[in-house]
Amino acid sequence: MKTIRFLMTSDTHAQWLDHPDHPGHSLLNTACLMKQLQSDPSVDLTLTIDLGDFIQGSSMATYTSTITHDARPYARALNAMNYDYHLFGNHEFNFGPDYYRPAYEDLKGKILCANIIDQATQSSLMGCPYEIVDFEGVKIGIIGVTTHYIPNWELPEHYLGVDFLDAFETVKHYVSLLRPQVDILVVAYHGGFESDLETGQATEEDTGENQGYRMLSQIPGIDLFLSGHQHRQICQKVNGVLTLQPGYGGEKIASAEIVYDDGQIKQLEGELLDFRSVSQESATVKSALEPEYEDSQAWLNQVLGHSLMQNSTQDILKARSQGHPFAEMINQLLLKETAADFAGVSLLNEHFFEFQGPITRKQLLAIYPFYNLIAVVEVSGADLYKIMEQNLNYFMLDEAGKLIVNPAYIEPKAQHFNYDLYSGFTCQVNLSQPVGQRVQKIIDERTNEAIDLDKVYRLAVTQYRAVGGGNYPQYREAPIITISSVDIQSLIQDALANPDKQDWDQINQHYAHLLYIN
Repeated sequence: MKTIRFLMTSDTHAQWLDHPDHPGHSLLNTACLMKQLQSDPSVDLTLTIDLGDFIQGSSMATYTSTITHDARPYARALNAMNYDYHLFGNHEFNFGPDYYRPAYEDLKGKILCANIIDQATQSSLMGCPYEIVDFEGVKIGIIGVTTHYIPNWELPEHYLGVDFLDAFETVKHYVSLLRPQVDILVVAYHGGFESDLETGQATEEDTGENQGYRMLSQIPGIDLFLSGHQHRQICQKVNGVLTLQPGYGGEKIASAEIVYDDGQIKQLEGELLDFRSVSQESATVKSALEPEYEDSQAWLNQVLGHSLMQNSTQDILKARSQGHPFAEMINQLLLKETAADFAGVSLLNEHFFEFQGPITRKQLLAIYPFYNLIAVVEVSGADLYKIMEQNLNYFMLDEAGKLIVNPAYIEPKAQHFNYDLYSGFTCQVNLSQPVGQRVQKIIDERTNEAIDLDKVYRLAVTQYRAVGGGNYPQYREAPIITISSVDIQSLIQDALANPDKQDWDQINQHYAHLLYIN
């Protein structure tokens, strides 16, 4: 009898300083918990795998991507945690190969990369498609794939010379190849689920971004399914297959324990282990992050300037439904930078109201954590109506007529970032009307005239939105006129360093662009 354990993390997003949802804890706690699990004497074989998105997504990662231009500290940290296998995540491509490749080349664990293909060699971009482990006669197959939707988010130069094969078809191919050769078959997928895991009912548009449910429904022969990308916490059987997903930022380690005896799997159980169960931090891993760990903290504590924002509310639903000076400030920066007709931006989290007074870089990155370039797209007035109709799907009225967030934007994965606040036009809205008929009129605030359905307008939005992020077909099909060389965080920093009272007075007074009518 053999006891084999898989330990899995995913979407750690370089949260080495302080987890945004769990203050006082970080990946250093995850590393300590991992070491304890790896040294469990009751387990015959422990295999440890990370599913990617490990070099982007935190304040420290912003420091390394913008100042040192070097993601290798995170590879050193993962090496200190003794991972056996690694996958690519979609965010590895955010800054192009000059950033991700040195980090992946430094990883000591094997890279599993079945569906990301180097066009020149027609083989895996790095590493190999799968691994077969022979442990005392027990053969374990591990296939690694990544969501193939990456070209829909990224600039072409970030994946030049790379093909992304359909993840479902790739898994189907390699499962049929490996199943006759192995005793235990594991699929590791940096991707999520497009359907409800209990009912199979679709939970999102079938774009191919997430294909996990289809894999589990239509590809027989998988024993263990490891997933990521959606930042969900999942530990359950789906169509008879143990399926795991460990959340975000190292908050959970997904564990699957397999008891194999007499030529078959006798037991297969999973659990999600919380990094808050340990108070210690791994000194070994912290040392591997130096000097960038300390240097980044000094950089983050620098005061960037002063905000003159007058906070209108701390209620994020009210801010999203009625507008807020923070969103207005960003939109005005986008309009000034691009000379577009209109601009739109999301309130990304609940820190927006903290943008007052002296602002450190750490505060700014908590309020606006993502690296976003500005894209200018051209859309017709008719398409603008369609964009706003889809945008307003974020809201609905409950049975009492109270404004609430559409549950589809909360479960199974929070998608508040797919709702935008726009500036430059006033949108008259009647939420009591059927979905698709809620926009009554859009008025250009410069002329005070209704939008011309046939006229072409220029919108300044994030690069993510411009390429169709959030499944907006009008953006996906719209021509991109320009993409800025400066990112939104940098524009905000410049505004903080040189606050203009007249601009702020306008922002603080004119931030509401949705007009609700009955």
